[in-house]
Amino acid sequence: MSTRTRTAAVLTALLLALGLSLAPLSTAGAQRADRAHARTSVLPKVGHYEGRDSHHRHIRFYFGSHGQIINFRVEHTHFPPATVHGSQWHHTCHNNHCTRGHWRTDTEVHGHWNISTHGGDVAFNARWISH
Repeated sequence: MSTRTRTAAVLTALLLALGLSLAPLSTAGAQRADRAHARTSVLPKVGHYEGRDSHHRHIRFYFGSHGQIINFRVEHTHFPPATVHGSQWHHTCHNNHCTRGHWRTDTEVHGHWNISTHGGDVAFNARWISH
């Protein structure tokens, strides 16, 4: 067997081994991509949302047709407006008051808020209540 033939056989065996070991990863990657696509394919419903955080505090905000979340409040504490991209908004802060979140369905939002000088994130869920 020539050196070229042995090298080709080793490379083929190596590629087959890699292909078999990567199969579960590519399946998991496809599932993550499907979930990411599902998240971006949600069209958030315009209107008023209300819900509770993990400490049972009242959450409310308005999502407008121009892709802005405004009047975000936790109890009586106000948070800055945030721009929604697709079905989510990224970490948005002003004066240490921060929010981020995404729509699970067109009317259900999951997210987090925090006041960076007071500790960690607090999870919240909110639902559309009216236009």
